Amino acid sequence: MKERLLESVKNNEGQMIQLLADLVKIPSVSGNEKELAKFIDQYCKNLGFESEIDRHGNVLALVKGKRPGKRIAFNSHLDTVPVGDGWSRDPFCAEIEDGKLYGRGSTDCKAAIAASIIAAKSMIDAGIDFAGEIALMYPVDEEVQDISRKGTLKMLQDGFKADMCINGEDTDLKVCLVCEGMLEIKITTYGVGAHGATPFKGVNAIGSMCKIYQELQKIVPGVNKYAGSGSINPGVISGGERSSVVPDRCEMKVSRFTVPGETGAQFLQQVNEIIEKLKAEDETFQATAELTYDSNPSIVDEEAEIVKAVIKAHEATGRNCPLCGTPQHDDADFLTNYSHIPTVIYGPGTGLLAHMPNEYVLLDEVKEACEIYALTCLEVLK
Repeated sequence: MKERLLESVKNNEGQMIQLLADLVKIPSVSGNEKELAKFIDQYCKNLGFESEIDRHGNVLALVKGKRPGKRIAFNSHLDTVPVGDGWSRDPFCAEIEDGKLYGRGSTDCKAAIAASIIAAKSMIDAGIDFAGEIALMYPVDEEVQDISRKGTLKMLQDGFKADMCINGEDTDLKVCLVCEGMLEIKITTYGVGAHGATPFKGVNAIGSMCKIYQELQKIVPGVNKYAGSGSINPGVISGGERSSVVPDRCEMKVSRFTVPGETGAQFLQQVNEIIEKLKAEDETFQATAELTYDSNPSIVDEEAEIVKAVIKAHEATGRNCPLCGTPQHDDADFLTNYSHIPTVIYGPGTGLLAHMPNEYVLLDEVKEACEIYALTCLEVLK
Protein backbone atom coordinates (compact mmCIF):
# COMPACT_ATOMS: atom_id res chain seq x y z
CA MET A 1 0.00 0.00 0.00
CA LYS A 2 2.84 2.40 0.87
CA GLU A 3 4.60 1.59 -2.37
CA ARG A 4 1.42 2.25 -4.33
CA LEU A 5 0.94 5.57 -2.57
CA LEU A 6 4.55 6.67 -3.15
CA GLU A 7 4.22 5.72 -6.82
CA SER A 8 1.12 7.90 -7.00
CA VAL A 9 3.00 10.82 -5.43
CA LYS A 10 5.79 10.32 -7.95
CA ASN A 11 3.35 10.34 -10.84
CA ASN A 12 1.86 13.61 -9.57
CA GLU A 13 5.16 15.48 -9.16
CA GLY A 14 4.82 17.38 -12.42
CA GLN A 15 1.31 18.49 -11.55
CA MET A 16 2.49 19.58 -8.09
CA ILE A 17 5.30 21.73 -9.47
CA GLN A 18 2.91 23.35 -11.94
CA LEU A 19 0.43 23.97 -9.14
CA LEU A 20 3.13 25.60 -7.02
CA ALA A 21 4.12 27.83 -9.93
CA ASP A 22 0.49 28.84 -10.45
CA LEU A 23 0.13 29.70 -6.76
CA VAL A 24 3.28 31.84 -6.75
CA LYS A 25 2.13 33.74 -9.84
CA ILE A 26 -0.95 34.98 -7.96
CA PRO A 27 0.00 37.87 -5.61
CA SER A 28 -1.56 37.37 -2.18
CA VAL A 29 -0.17 39.98 0.22
CA SER A 30 -2.10 40.02 3.50
CA GLY A 31 -5.56 41.47 2.92
CA ASN A 32 -5.48 40.60 -0.78
CA GLU A 33 -5.81 36.81 -0.81
CA LYS A 34 -9.15 36.67 -2.65
CA GLU A 35 -7.85 35.65 -6.09
CA LEU A 36 -5.59 32.96 -4.64
CA ALA A 37 -8.43 31.61 -2.51
CA LYS A 38 -10.71 31.42 -5.58
CA PHE A 39 -8.02 29.59 -7.55
CA ILE A 40 -7.38 27.00 -4.83
CA ASP A 41 -11.08 26.49 -4.15
CA GLN A 42 -11.79 25.78 -7.82
CA TYR A 43 -8.66 23.63 -8.15
CA CYS A 44 -9.77 21.45 -5.25
CA LYS A 45 -13.30 21.18 -6.64
CA ASN A 46 -11.87 20.10 -9.98
CA LEU A 47 -10.05 17.29 -8.14
CA GLY A 48 -13.35 16.14 -6.66
CA PHE A 49 -12.76 17.52 -3.17
CA GLU A 50 -15.51 19.24 -1.19
CA SER A 51 -14.33 22.84 -1.01
CA GLU A 52 -15.59 26.23 0.08
CA ILE A 53 -14.43 29.75 0.87
CA ASP A 54 -15.80 30.79 4.24
CA ARG A 55 -17.09 34.22 5.28
CA HIS A 56 -13.57 35.29 6.27
CA GLY A 57 -11.94 34.35 2.96
CA ASN A 58 -10.35 31.11 4.20
CA VAL A 59 -10.36 27.98 2.02
CA LEU A 60 -11.45 24.66 3.51
CA ALA A 61 -11.32 21.54 1.34
CA LEU A 62 -12.29 18.08 2.57
CA VAL A 63 -11.23 14.71 1.18
CA LYS A 64 -13.40 12.03 2.75
CA GLY A 65 -12.80 8.33 3.14
CA LYS A 66 -15.46 5.70 2.80
CA ARG A 67 -15.87 5.15 6.54
CA PRO A 68 -16.05 7.35 9.62
CA GLY A 69 -12.72 7.98 11.29
CA LYS A 70 -10.28 10.62 12.39
CA ARG A 71 -9.72 13.99 10.77
CA ILE A 72 -6.17 15.08 9.98
CA ALA A 73 -5.81 18.74 9.03
CA PHE A 74 -3.17 20.53 6.98
CA ASN A 75 -2.84 24.22 7.77
CA SER A 76 -0.89 26.63 5.53
CA HIS A 77 -1.58 30.34 5.12
CA LEU A 78 -2.58 32.02 1.86
CA ASP A 79 -1.02 35.40 2.52
CA THR A 80 2.50 36.66 2.03
CA VAL A 81 4.41 39.69 3.23
CA PRO A 82 4.87 42.54 0.72
CA VAL A 83 7.43 42.06 -2.03
CA GLY A 84 9.93 44.66 -0.80
CA ASP A 85 13.09 45.77 -2.57
CA GLY A 86 16.21 43.94 -3.70
CA TRP A 87 14.77 41.40 -6.14
CA SER A 88 16.87 40.44 -9.14
CA ARG A 89 13.89 38.84 -10.92
CA ASP A 90 10.13 39.22 -11.09
CA PRO A 91 8.82 38.20 -7.62
CA PHE A 92 5.82 36.52 -9.25
CA CYS A 93 7.70 34.81 -12.07
CA ALA A 94 7.81 31.31 -10.55
CA GLU A 95 11.02 30.75 -12.51
CA ILE A 96 12.77 27.42 -12.02
CA GLU A 97 16.55 27.41 -12.00
CA ASP A 98 18.97 24.81 -10.58
CA GLY A 99 16.13 22.94 -8.86
CA LYS A 100 14.79 26.08 -7.19
CA LEU A 101 11.44 27.74 -7.78
CA TYR A 102 11.62 31.49 -7.16
CA GLY A 103 8.92 33.91 -6.08
CA ARG A 104 7.29 35.64 -3.16
CA GLY A 105 5.53 33.06 -1.02
CA SER A 106 7.30 30.09 -2.61
CA THR A 107 8.85 28.95 0.66
CA ASP A 108 6.40 30.74 2.99
CA CYS A 109 4.32 28.85 2.43
CA LYS A 110 2.78 28.06 -0.94
CA ALA A 111 5.06 25.05 -1.34
CA ALA A 112 3.28 23.39 1.59
CA ILE A 113 -0.11 24.21 0.07
CA ALA A 114 0.83 22.51 -3.20
CA ALA A 115 2.37 19.53 -1.39
CA SER A 116 -0.66 18.95 0.84
CA ILE A 117 -3.17 19.21 -2.03
CA ILE A 118 -1.23 16.72 -4.13
CA ALA A 119 -0.69 14.42 -1.13
CA ALA A 120 -4.48 14.23 -0.72
CA LYS A 121 -4.92 13.69 -4.46
CA SER A 122 -2.34 10.91 -4.38
CA MET A 123 -4.33 9.10 -1.70
CA ILE A 124 -7.30 9.08 -4.07
CA ASP A 125 -5.28 8.23 -7.16
CA ALA A 126 -3.64 5.30 -5.40
CA GLY A 127 -7.04 3.88 -4.54
CA ILE A 128 -6.35 3.94 -0.81
CA ASP A 129 -9.43 2.81 1.12
CA PHE A 130 -9.14 5.06 4.16
CA ALA A 131 -11.38 6.02 7.05
CA GLY A 132 -12.01 9.55 8.26
CA GLU A 133 -11.00 12.61 6.27
CA ILE A 134 -8.26 14.96 5.23
CA ALA A 135 -9.02 18.63 5.90
CA LEU A 136 -7.04 21.19 3.89
CA MET A 137 -7.34 24.54 5.66
CA TYR A 138 -5.74 27.55 4.01
CA PRO A 139 -6.35 30.71 6.06
CA VAL A 140 -5.90 34.40 5.39
CA ASP A 141 -3.93 36.98 7.38
CA GLU A 142 -1.37 34.80 9.13
CA GLU A 143 1.37 37.35 8.49
CA VAL A 144 -0.42 40.29 10.15
CA GLN A 145 0.35 41.37 13.69
CA ASP A 146 -3.31 41.55 14.66
CA ILE A 147 -4.84 38.49 16.30
CA SER A 148 -8.37 39.69 15.50
CA ARG A 149 -7.60 39.21 11.78
CA LYS A 150 -6.02 35.76 11.98
CA GLY A 151 -7.86 33.45 9.58
CA THR A 152 -6.96 30.25 11.43
CA LEU A 153 -8.34 31.58 14.71
CA LYS A 154 -11.54 32.67 12.97
CA MET A 155 -11.99 29.17 11.51
CA LEU A 156 -11.54 27.68 14.96
CA GLN A 157 -13.96 30.17 16.51
CA ASP A 158 -16.49 29.16 13.85
CA GLY A 159 -16.22 25.56 15.01
CA PHE A 160 -13.51 23.89 12.91
CA LYS A 161 -12.31 20.72 14.63
CA ALA A 162 -9.69 18.08 13.90
CA ASP A 163 -7.99 15.24 15.73
CA MET A 164 -4.52 16.41 14.72
CA CYS A 165 -2.81 18.82 12.38
CA ILE A 166 0.33 19.50 10.37
CA ASN A 167 1.13 23.19 10.08
CA GLY A 168 3.09 23.62 6.85
CA GLU A 169 5.45 26.44 7.75
CA ASP A 170 8.93 26.32 6.25
CA THR A 171 10.99 24.20 8.67
CA ASP A 172 13.72 22.75 6.42
CA LEU A 173 11.72 19.51 6.67
CA LYS A 174 12.47 19.27 10.37
CA VAL A 175 9.69 18.10 12.65
CA CYS A 176 9.00 21.03 14.98
CA LEU A 177 7.12 20.30 18.18
CA VAL A 178 7.31 23.89 19.44
CA CYS A 179 6.79 27.34 18.01
CA GLU A 180 7.62 30.39 20.06
CA GLY A 181 5.03 32.99 20.99
CA MET A 182 5.38 36.65 20.10
CA LEU A 183 4.64 39.61 22.34
CA GLU A 184 4.95 43.35 21.87
CA ILE A 185 5.05 45.97 24.58
CA LYS A 186 4.89 49.72 23.95
CA ILE A 187 6.79 51.71 26.55
CA THR A 188 6.32 55.47 26.86
CA THR A 189 8.59 57.74 28.89
CA TYR A 190 7.52 61.25 29.86
CA GLY A 191 9.88 64.17 30.35
CA VAL A 192 9.73 67.94 30.64
CA GLY A 193 10.44 70.03 27.57
CA ALA A 194 13.06 72.74 27.62
CA HIS A 195 15.35 74.68 25.31
CA GLY A 196 18.32 72.68 24.11
CA ALA A 197 20.60 75.47 25.34
CA THR A 198 19.38 74.89 28.90
CA PRO A 199 18.67 71.14 29.06
CA PHE A 200 19.06 71.11 32.85
CA LYS A 201 15.70 72.88 33.09
CA GLY A 202 13.92 69.91 31.53
CA VAL A 203 13.76 66.12 31.79
CA ASN A 204 14.90 64.26 28.69
CA ALA A 205 12.42 61.49 27.82
CA ILE A 206 14.94 59.86 25.48
CA GLY A 207 17.44 59.70 28.33
CA SER A 208 14.80 58.01 30.46
CA MET A 209 14.15 55.49 27.70
CA CYS A 210 17.86 54.71 27.53
CA LYS A 211 17.70 53.65 31.16
CA ILE A 212 14.84 51.27 30.39
CA TYR A 213 16.76 49.87 27.42
CA GLN A 214 19.73 49.08 29.66
CA GLU A 215 17.48 47.31 32.17
CA LEU A 216 15.80 45.24 29.47
CA GLN A 217 19.20 43.83 28.53
CA LYS A 218 19.39 42.24 31.99
CA ILE A 219 16.29 40.07 31.48
CA VAL A 220 17.25 36.49 30.64
CA PRO A 221 14.80 34.91 28.15
CA GLY A 222 13.52 31.39 28.80
CA VAL A 223 14.88 28.27 27.13
CA ASN A 224 13.13 25.27 25.61
CA LYS A 225 14.90 22.05 24.64
CA TYR A 226 13.30 22.08 21.17
CA ALA A 227 13.16 25.78 20.29
CA GLY A 228 16.22 26.97 22.18
CA SER A 229 16.27 30.42 23.75
CA GLY A 230 13.60 33.06 23.50
CA SER A 231 14.59 36.62 22.66
CA ILE A 232 13.92 40.27 23.52
CA ASN A 233 14.30 42.94 20.84
CA PRO A 234 13.74 46.69 21.27
CA GLY A 235 12.86 47.26 17.64
CA VAL A 236 11.28 50.72 17.26
CA ILE A 237 12.00 53.97 19.08
CA SER A 238 10.73 57.48 18.46
CA GLY A 239 10.96 60.69 20.44
CA GLY A 240 11.58 64.39 20.17
CA GLU A 241 10.85 66.97 17.50
CA ARG A 242 14.19 68.68 16.92
CA SER A 243 17.67 68.53 18.36
CA SER A 244 17.36 71.99 19.95
CA VAL A 245 14.45 70.93 22.17
CA VAL A 246 14.56 68.62 25.18
CA PRO A 247 12.09 65.84 24.27
CA ASP A 248 9.14 65.48 26.62
CA ARG A 249 7.99 62.11 25.26
CA CYS A 250 9.58 58.96 23.85
CA GLU A 251 8.06 55.65 22.73
CA MET A 252 9.72 52.27 22.24
CA LYS A 253 8.22 49.06 20.92
CA VAL A 254 9.81 45.90 22.26
CA SER A 255 9.13 42.42 20.92
CA ARG A 256 9.66 39.24 22.86
CA PHE A 257 9.61 35.71 21.49
CA THR A 258 8.55 33.35 24.23
CA VAL A 259 9.02 29.65 24.90
CA PRO A 260 6.39 27.45 26.58
CA GLY A 261 5.85 28.63 30.15
CA GLU A 262 6.30 32.34 29.39
CA THR A 263 3.37 34.74 28.97
CA GLY A 264 2.68 38.32 27.99
CA ALA A 265 1.44 39.10 31.48
CA GLN A 266 4.77 37.99 32.93
CA PHE A 267 6.75 40.18 30.54
CA LEU A 268 4.53 43.19 31.23
CA GLN A 269 5.10 42.65 34.95
CA GLN A 270 8.87 42.56 34.40
CA VAL A 271 8.75 45.84 32.49
CA ASN A 272 6.58 47.48 35.13
CA GLU A 273 9.04 46.35 37.79
CA ILE A 274 11.82 48.06 35.84
CA ILE A 275 9.76 51.25 35.71
CA GLU A 276 9.09 51.16 39.46
CA LYS A 277 12.79 50.57 40.17
CA LEU A 278 13.81 53.57 38.06
CA LYS A 279 11.13 55.73 39.67
CA ALA A 280 12.53 54.89 43.08
CA GLU A 281 15.99 55.92 41.94
CA ASP A 282 14.91 59.20 40.28
CA GLU A 283 11.81 61.16 41.26
CA THR A 284 11.70 62.82 37.82
CA PHE A 285 11.41 59.49 36.02
CA GLN A 286 7.95 58.76 34.56
CA ALA A 287 6.95 55.92 32.25
CA THR A 288 4.10 53.56 31.33
CA ALA A 289 3.97 50.20 29.59
CA GLU A 290 1.21 48.58 27.51
CA LEU A 291 0.98 45.05 26.13
CA THR A 292 -0.06 45.69 22.52
CA TYR A 293 0.32 42.18 21.04
CA ASP A 294 0.06 38.91 22.89
CA SER A 295 0.38 35.50 21.25
CA ASN A 296 1.46 32.23 22.78
CA PRO A 297 3.98 29.48 22.09
CA SER A 298 2.68 26.08 21.02
CA ILE A 299 3.91 22.66 22.03
CA VAL A 300 2.93 19.10 21.17
CA ASP A 301 3.98 16.02 23.12
CA GLU A 302 6.48 13.62 21.57
CA GLU A 303 4.01 10.81 22.24
CA ALA A 304 1.15 12.46 20.35
CA GLU A 305 -0.30 10.38 17.53
CA ILE A 306 0.54 12.98 14.89
CA VAL A 307 4.19 13.04 15.99
CA LYS A 308 4.47 9.27 15.84
CA ALA A 309 2.77 9.20 12.45
CA VAL A 310 5.19 11.74 10.96
CA ILE A 311 8.13 9.79 12.40
CA LYS A 312 6.82 6.57 10.84
CA ALA A 313 6.41 8.34 7.52
CA HIS A 314 10.08 9.29 7.62
CA GLU A 315 11.09 5.79 8.57
CA ALA A 316 9.12 4.42 5.62
CA THR A 317 11.25 6.51 3.26
CA GLY A 318 14.53 5.82 5.08
CA ARG A 319 14.95 9.43 6.20
CA ASN A 320 16.07 10.81 9.54
CA CYS A 321 13.46 12.59 11.62
CA PRO A 322 15.03 15.15 13.96
CA LEU A 323 12.65 16.70 16.49
CA CYS A 324 13.14 20.39 17.10
CA GLY A 325 11.33 23.70 17.49
CA THR A 326 11.10 26.99 15.64
CA PRO A 327 11.77 30.46 17.06
CA GLN A 328 9.07 31.90 14.80
CA HIS A 329 5.45 32.29 15.79
CA ASP A 330 2.78 30.71 13.60
CA ASP A 331 -0.79 29.44 13.61
CA ALA A 332 0.14 26.33 15.57
CA ASP A 333 -0.46 28.65 18.54
CA PHE A 334 -4.19 28.86 17.90
CA LEU A 335 -4.58 25.24 16.86
CA THR A 336 -3.00 23.96 20.07
CA ASN A 337 -3.95 26.63 22.61
CA TYR A 338 -7.43 27.61 21.45
CA SER A 339 -8.76 24.31 20.08
CA HIS A 340 -6.34 21.83 21.68
CA ILE A 341 -5.54 20.18 18.34
CA PRO A 342 -2.13 18.44 18.58
CA THR A 343 -0.10 20.17 15.88
CA VAL A 344 3.28 19.43 14.33
CA ILE A 345 5.01 22.16 12.33
CA TYR A 346 6.57 20.63 9.23
CA GLY A 347 7.10 21.94 5.73
CA PRO A 348 9.44 22.47 2.80
CA GLY A 349 11.56 25.58 2.54
CA THR A 350 13.59 27.54 5.04
CA GLY A 351 12.63 30.43 7.27
CA LEU A 352 15.98 32.02 6.38
CA LEU A 353 14.52 32.85 2.95
CA ALA A 354 11.03 33.82 4.07
CA HIS A 355 10.29 37.56 3.72
CA MET A 356 13.58 38.01 1.83
CA PRO A 357 14.19 39.19 -1.76
CA ASN A 358 14.74 36.37 -4.25
CA GLU A 359 12.79 33.95 -2.06
CA TYR A 360 12.85 30.41 -3.40
CA VAL A 361 12.09 26.82 -2.44
CA LEU A 362 14.00 23.67 -3.36
CA LEU A 363 11.74 21.48 -5.48
CA ASP A 364 13.29 18.32 -4.01
CA GLU A 365 12.04 19.47 -0.59
CA VAL A 366 8.53 20.02 -1.96
CA LYS A 367 8.55 16.49 -3.38
CA GLU A 368 9.78 15.06 -0.09
CA ALA A 369 7.17 16.97 1.89
CA CYS A 370 4.44 15.58 -0.34
CA GLU A 371 5.64 12.04 0.32
CA ILE A 372 5.69 12.61 4.08
CA TYR A 373 2.27 14.27 4.05
CA ALA A 374 0.77 11.37 2.08
CA LEU A 375 2.38 8.67 4.22
CA THR A 376 1.26 10.45 7.38
CA CYS A 377 -2.31 10.44 6.09
CA LEU A 378 -2.00 6.75 5.36
CA GLU A 379 -0.67 6.02 8.85
CA VAL A 380 -3.41 8.01 10.60
CA LEU A 381 -6.38 7.02 8.43
CA LYS A 382 -5.58 3.43 7.45
